[in-house]
Amino acid sequence: MIRVLVALCLSLLAAPVSAVEEVKPPAPAAAEEKYLPGVAITQGITEITGVAISPLLGVSTVGAWRYWKSPAEARPDLPWYAQPWAWGTGFVLLAMCFLKDSLGTAVPGVLKKPFDMVELFEDKASALVASGAFVPLVATEMAKHLEAEKAVVPAAAIFGETMAVINLSWLMVPGAVIAFLLVWVCSHAINVLIVLSPFSTVDAALKLLRTGLLAVIGLAYAVAPWLAAVLCVVIILVAIWLAPAAMRLAIFGARFAVDILLPWRGKRRATPERPHVFTLGRMSGLPPRTGGRLVLSEDGTAVFRYRRWCVLDERIIPLPEGMRHVEKGIFSPSLIHAGESSEATLLIFLPRYRGHEETLADYLKLHGVREHAMARGFAAVKGWIGGVLRRKPEPARL
Repeated sequence: MIRVLVALCLSLLAAPVSAVEEVKPPAPAAAEEKYLPGVAITQGITEITGVAISPLLGVSTVGAWRYWKSPAEARPDLPWYAQPWAWGTGFVLLAMCFLKDSLGTAVPGVLKKPFDMVELFEDKASALVASGAFVPLVATEMAKHLEAEKAVVPAAAIFGETMAVINLSWLMVPGAVIAFLLVWVCSHAINVLIVLSPFSTVDAALKLLRTGLLAVIGLAYAVAPWLAAVLCVVIILVAIWLAPAAMRLAIFGARFAVDILLPWRGKRRATPERPHVFTLGRMSGLPPRTGGRLVLSEDGTAVFRYRRWCVLDERIIPLPEGMRHVEKGIFSPSLIHAGESSEATLLIFLPRYRGHEETLADYLKLHGVREHAMARGFAAVKGWIGGVLRRKPEPARL
């Protein structure tokens, strides 16, 4: 009996020790691996800015980094972007874009423009995914980091006693998404400029500029995380200033690319009696790439009609006096204005109006249609070569 009581006491004393061993919390380092890489404020700002500059590259790099840094047993529970199928697909697409850009320098820029337009929409899709499924996660981790430091915002005086504090994620997530979109729309303008540029060397220079900016951010973070955060804040402030112009360029590039990639859709939506146009220079104080329509006013003259911010009140701007011609272009026609001493391109039509130049000039009461300067140059070269190769005419017989 005594032996049974001793054994029972020993088992009761050993029970707490075994229970403690079974519920032993994981090591702090292993717990931190379950969070996003950007738990610190500086790293979070750097990640959001870097991903905004190149969404596909940024999300794929962060996902691959998170996957390889996590232990093997924790990898199945990682977020979607850290799974091999996600970042692996991203790197495959990036390799295809790199191959297209590498081979594109050896061919005329016009031949690779359709691929550049596809990349334009790929950048939009990547930004949509990143802004909805990646940036909020980074912002939430930034909010957790601040809350761990007891950084809460008192709000009882504003919202009443029912809410003593504001959850920082309610502020961090919208702010991070807005900052991301501001930087992205300015970076996206580079894709639009690549689509509009007819020279492969210019395309490569623009890509190099964006890649160089990403490299500078990475180098600054390697030197000191706070230095990279300061640089990213400067980039965000510059993006706030450039965002309106970049947004107009993004809208113009999207509509231009859709008409090129889906010509049958554009032809069905063409309205030569009130065509879609965009300003190329400052016309009556309007910024470049302001979208609107070219219509006839009550007195029978052509005017430019647009809405402020696309949804506000409608305004009408008369075209300057002088000779106005519709010029045929490689992708789309344009409106040329010739004054007393100079000539300038005022408006550019969407590609859907290519082939409607005569109808545009007749209906809008313009001064005619003419060939593009490049087309005229090609015609002159063709005529010269034909003249050189043409046989001499035989003498007339008497």
